[in-house]
Amino acid sequence: MCRLLLADDDAQQLAVRKLLLEAAGHEVTVAHDVGRARRLLEDSPPDVLVLDLRLPELEDGLGLIRFVPERHLAAKIIVLSGWTEELCDLPEEKLVFRVLAKPFRNDRLLEAIACAVATDAPAAPAS
Repeated sequence: MCRLLLADDDAQQLAVRKLLLEAAGHEVTVAHDVGRARRLLEDSPPDVLVLDLRLPELEDGLGLIRFVPERHLAAKIIVLSGWTEELCDLPEEKLVFRVLAKPFRNDRLLEAIACAVATDAPAAPAS
């Protein structure tokens, strides 16, 4: 289906999401920290970047969001967060394809990824 990069500092959440997304036919790479995520974004650019906003702090997640267009990467960005209001009204919000507020159903994540892959232009963030 598509190549995904999952970035989250919660190893258990990464493992569960990786299994779910691989079962749906996606090629999945994981990053436990921003440094690894940046290296993977440059070395093997994904179609979609799925990240927790707090990695482990808000600035790390926002920095990773800014990193994608700074490097002219084409990955669509899906943010997963229990703190979605922190993204509202920030410049980074315009760079995000979709926001899913935690907790969310797995089918919502699969739907967001399918929409990201099916469209050429970034969409307005939705929660």
